[in-house]
Amino acid sequence: MKIIGIIPARGGSKSIPLKNIKKLNRKPLINYSIQNCIKSKIFDHIVVTTDSKKIFKVAKKNKNIIVLNRAKKISKDKSRLEEAVEDVLNKIKIAKNYIPDWIFILQPTSPLRSEKTLIKAKKILKGNKYINSLISLLELNSYPGKLKNNKFTFFEKRKYRRQDHAPFFMESSTLYCVKYKYFKKAKKIVEEKPYGFKVPKVESADINDLDDFKIAEALKKYY
Repeated sequence: MKIIGIIPARGGSKSIPLKNIKKLNRKPLINYSIQNCIKSKIFDHIVVTTDSKKIFKVAKKNKNIIVLNRAKKISKDKSRLEEAVEDVLNKIKIAKNYIPDWIFILQPTSPLRSEKTLIKAKKILKGNKYINSLISLLELNSYPGKLKNNKFTFFEKRKYRRQDHAPFFMESSTLYCVKYKYFKKAKKIVEEKPYGFKVPKVESADINDLDDFKIAEALKKYY
C-alpha cells in the first residue's frame, strides 16, 4: 500500500499572516505536521506544497521531506485544494516515477494530530477496498442547527435528555484521505458520502486565530 502525505501550506492567511510558520511553543506550526508524518512511518513520500518563500525555507530545514513551490495561480483565496494536490502528484510522478495508492492530506493547522491516528487510518483503508475517501470527524456534545435572522433551527427534533439521541458529528480538519484512482477520475478529495473516521477531541483542534493558538499551546504542553 503506497501512501503519499501532502501538507498544503499556503502563505496567504488573512487571519494571521504566515500562520503556518508562526511559533507554537517555540516551534513553527508546520513542523508539528511534518514530524507527525515522519514519526508515523507510513509514508513513501512526505511533501510540503507552498507558494511562500518563507514557508519553503522553514519547511526545508526538516529532513526526509520534499518541499515544492506552488504556482500563484493555484494559491489564491478561491483556489481549490484539489488543484494543489494535482500539482504535487504530477511533479512527483515526473521526479520520482511514483504513483501512490492513497493520498493523505494533513493541514498544518492541526498540530495535535497523533501518529497513532495516521496509523489507524492506514489500517482502516488497507482493510476495506470499497472506501474511496475518508474524513476525520469530531463527535458533538450538543445539538447542531442553523441560524437565520437570529432564529435558531435544530437539524433534528430536540430531545430533553442528550443521551436519548444518536450522536452528532462534524467534519474535522485533522485528516483527509483519498484513493489515487478516485481522485484522478473525480478530481475530488471528499466524495458525497465519505468514510467517517472519528478522532479524539484534542486532535480536532484547528488553528484559525490567536485564541486558537493559545488553546493549542496549553493543550500541547499538557498532552
